[in-house]
Amino acid sequence: MVQISTCIRCGRKLKTEPWAEMGVGRICAGYLGIYAEDVANEKEAEQDSMYSKGIGVFEVILERDMNGYAVANVPHSVVHHSPTGFDWGYSGSGPAELALNILSAMIGQEAAQENQLYQKFKWDFIAHMPKEGGTIRGEDIKRWLTEKGQ
Repeated sequence: MVQISTCIRCGRKLKTEPWAEMGVGRICAGYLGIYAEDVANEKEAEQDSMYSKGIGVFEVILERDMNGYAVANVPHSVVHHSPTGFDWGYSGSGPAELALNILSAMIGQEAAQENQLYQKFKWDFIAHMPKEGGTIRGEDIKRWLTEKGQ
């Protein structure tokens, strides 16, 4: 199969074999509605399972691609508010979607949605993030969760 060396959506270099064959990166694949678990390499599968079990501490990295689209290192596994993707810097559907997916990755979707916990997380972390992006430290998320009784 012909390999494409850059993502068709954002133009970033594709570093792993399965994604290079598809011509789209893992994050952009989620934005495009491509959920091919069999395409993910072993390292990505391990990272996803780590997120879903809430094991370890990770940083949420939020940035903009060359077209200004929001890019995060969190899988877009739960589509509830915004089928088009994540966003931050305000309190709308994109930030709610991001907050829900971050907490779902750490503590599970049911716990994230219980008593609108992810909406509180959105207000405390996502809505105030600068438009250009930034990093949310895993330690800060875990501390926040502990304060909320999780």
